[in-house]
Amino acid sequence: MKIICFTESLAAGGAQRQLVNLAVLFKAKGYDVDFLTYRKEDFFKSYLDDAGIIVHQVSNSNYFNRVFSVRKYIRTSDADIVLSFLEVPNFLACLAAIGRHKWKLITTELSAKQETFSSKKNRLFLWFQRFSDKIVCNSKNAENMWRQNCPQYANKLQTIYNPIIIEKDKLQKNFLGEKTHRNIIIPASYQYLKNPIRLIEAINMLTPEEKEIIRIDWYGKKAPMIGNTVAYDDSCMLVEKYQLGNIVRLHEQTTNIYHVMAQADAIGLFSTVEGLPNAVCEGMMLSKPIIMTKISDYEVFSSSFGIILCEPDSSKSIRNALSKFLSTDKQKLELMGKSNCILADRIFSPERIIEQWHELFNKMLDMHKGRL
Repeated sequence: MKIICFTESLAAGGAQRQLVNLAVLFKAKGYDVDFLTYRKEDFFKSYLDDAGIIVHQVSNSNYFNRVFSVRKYIRTSDADIVLSFLEVPNFLACLAAIGRHKWKLITTELSAKQETFSSKKNRLFLWFQRFSDKIVCNSKNAENMWRQNCPQYANKLQTIYNPIIIEKDKLQKNFLGEKTHRNIIIPASYQYLKNPIRLIEAINMLTPEEKEIIRIDWYGKKAPMIGNTVAYDDSCMLVEKYQLGNIVRLHEQTTNIYHVMAQADAIGLFSTVEGLPNAVCEGMMLSKPIIMTKISDYEVFSSSFGIILCEPDSSKSIRNALSKFLSTDKQKLELMGKSNCILADRIFSPERIIEQWHELFNKMLDMHKGRL
C-alpha cells in the first residue's frame, strides 16, 4: 500500500511534527510512503531522511501553479491513500480529488478553531470537503465541533489521537531533587492563541516569594507566519516592562525539545484554543505534571490526577494554577507525573495509534474494492 503524506512544509510546527511521526510509523509498518510539500522549510527533514522517506517539493511560484502542481503530482502517482494535514493542503488535496481516481483521500482537523466554520474563506474550504473520503480529527472536541457545524459530513468523521514517539531511555531526567527553582517548560510557537501575554501577566501577579522559585522557559517558533513575530515581540516587551527577565526566558525552537522537557519540573500550555495539544501529551509521556488551560480534550487528560487546570481567558486563574504547582510538595508532583505517564501510555502509544490508522486504511480500501 502506498501513502502520500501531504502538508505545506517541514517547518517547526506541531502539525508538521505529527505528520512526520505518522510517516515514519507508516514506513516502519511496511507501507510505501512519500512525503509531499510545496514550501521549502526543512526543520523536520532529517527524521524523514533517516527513515528513508523521499520528500517531494512541488512548484510554489504562485498560487495557481501550486494548485496545478499538487493536483498533477497526486493524480499521476500510484498512491492508494493521500493523507493531508492543515487547511490549505486539505483544500488542495480536495481539488486534486475532483474527477475519477482510484486513491482515497483523508483530510484532517487539527486546530478545533471556531473560525474554521465561520470565515468566508474557510466556508469555501468546507464546501470542498465533499471530495474527501474521510475527515480525521485529532481530538474529540474537534470532532464534536464538526458534527455541530457540518452535520452533512458526520459519516466521514473519526477521531484518532496523535502518536507520541519519545525514546525516553535516551533522555537524562532531572526531576526536582535539591534544585532551588521549579522550572516550567512551554513548547509552543509564539502566537496570541498560545496565550503568552496572559501568562506573563499571571507571573507578574505572583508573590515575591513565588517569583524567587519559579522559572519559565518558552521554546517555539518566533515567526509562525513568515515575517510575523508580533506575538514574540509583544511578549519580550512585557517581560521587560515587568522586569521578569530572570524568570521568563523566551527561546527559539529547538530540535532537542524532548531533552529540554525531560529536565523540567512541569510542562505548561496556556492556549485559548487547540486541537490535540502535543506539548501536553508529550509532557504526560515524560512523566511530568501538567499545567494547562481547559482546552481540547482536557476532561480526558484530567482523568489522571497529574493535571492542574486553569481558565484560558483569566490571568488570575493562570496565576492560581502556578501558585498551586509551586506549593505542591515534590513527592506529590512525582506521583502526578507517574499518573500522567500511565494514562499517556494507554491512549497515545504509537502501537495503539498506528493500528487505528491501519484499520482505517484497510476499511476504506475494502469499501472501494466492493464498489468496483
